[in-house]
Amino acid sequence: MLAPLALSLSLLTALALARPGQAQINQLESPKVPAELNERIEAFLASHHAIDQLSGSVLIAEGDDVIYRGAYGLANSDWNIANTIDTKFRLASITKQFTSMLTLMLVRDGVLDLDAPMTTWLPDYPKESGDRVTLRHLLNHTSGIPSYTDIPGFLRTGLHDESVEEFVRTYCSDPLDFEPGTDFHYNNSAYFILGAIIEKVTGRTFRDVLHERILDPLGMDSTGMDDESAVVTGRATGYDDVLGGRRLALWLDMSVPYAAGGMYSTVDDLFRWSQALDQKTLLDGELEAEMVTPGLGNYAFGWYVDLPEDADSKDGPTIHHSGGMPGVSTLIWRQPAKERCVIVLGNSGTTAHYAIQYGLIELLEGRTPGPVRPRGDLEISRRVLDDGIEAALEDWKKWPENVRVDFIERDMNAIGYQLMEQRRFDEAQRIFEFLTVAYPDSANTWDSLGEWFARVGRTDEAIANYEKALELDPDSETVPAILERLRSR
Repeated sequence: MLAPLALSLSLLTALALARPGQAQINQLESPKVPAELNERIEAFLASHHAIDQLSGSVLIAEGDDVIYRGAYGLANSDWNIANTIDTKFRLASITKQFTSMLTLMLVRDGVLDLDAPMTTWLPDYPKESGDRVTLRHLLNHTSGIPSYTDIPGFLRTGLHDESVEEFVRTYCSDPLDFEPGTDFHYNNSAYFILGAIIEKVTGRTFRDVLHERILDPLGMDSTGMDDESAVVTGRATGYDDVLGGRRLALWLDMSVPYAAGGMYSTVDDLFRWSQALDQKTLLDGELEAEMVTPGLGNYAFGWYVDLPEDADSKDGPTIHHSGGMPGVSTLIWRQPAKERCVIVLGNSGTTAHYAIQYGLIELLEGRTPGPVRPRGDLEISRRVLDDGIEAALEDWKKWPENVRVDFIERDMNAIGYQLMEQRRFDEAQRIFEFLTVAYPDSANTWDSLGEWFARVGRTDEAIANYEKALELDPDSETVPAILERLRSR
């Protein structure tokens, strides 16, 4: 195992003071929470901030009491402006729970039907698919409709000036990947389509319906649909803390995430939202229960739901959803049985939201969280670049298998692409080559190295790597077309 990072509170304070403007902590104590617990929470969060795993705001609540608020890092690095608890952050996929709520409110009102085909409201959608997909399938990611964010390089294509209807027609209407209801695949197209249906049946924009039905009644005055061209007072700038320091995140046209991920908010506004859910202010009864009943993939309607292992446990389920896009890392986590809520909103792609939430719950339960340690992908990437592939492999082997398989491969691959975007081609090559050695049976690693060779004009080597990727994944839908294009050069 890599040596854990253990930092004392005094050292963490010194680190914060040594970086003026880098750390701002706003805290509201509750008389129900001992000062010692607040100190442990602050030390735990500061340790994440010290290794660039927290740039944003955190709120912890039990019942109606906010027991901790904290803000860390910079909302804008150019101007050295600190994040505060009032900073507005893009929510990314946390948006989905609002889209789900609007859909279910319209079902309650008799405007929509969970089990009717989507073509009932979008008659121009391809009937071969649309007649088989219901709103229920869209809500729980079992529709089989391909997700537009799975299109290679989609987010790098820049401005999308299509209307909502044109976007659905162009990017959300491909033939189904599987029979609706038989499998789970997380799907941004499904929630984009739900937004289009909401607009269709109300005759209003999604933004207007969102404000009218949810935000205004709940007093969520610091929440809305984002617009990258509009001035939004107090909105954080998004960053990617990659190898070599903080950089502006990839520019994103916010009409693209739309009802699947286009909102912004603050920790206090999301706490209002959480309270409204607990109190069933907006929705009650059978539909409310269905919204948080897990199906395939532990997904309900806009929420992941984890049931306790012991069916008789008084802890009850945990209900949560994270969000991520360039320069964004967010989480809302709720445990209704204990009236607990943890909200983490970050303006850096490296904010470790789930690790933070897990540790905070350990502290609330009176236990000591595991050591805060650097991310595996960053540690191994630095080792590759500093000491070479063989040395990095030795460190890589010391990480738990689930971390190696589930996170390090994926996240190191993303680092390789970030390095390419920064035109740091030699470093990107070393990262991709390490991945082919560490994960020789992964088609994706060979695909990525092939793309590197193609980007630098080494066509023969690109073809060889893409052929290896196709050998490992004969059913690939993208590699054959890439090979055909490369061979025709």
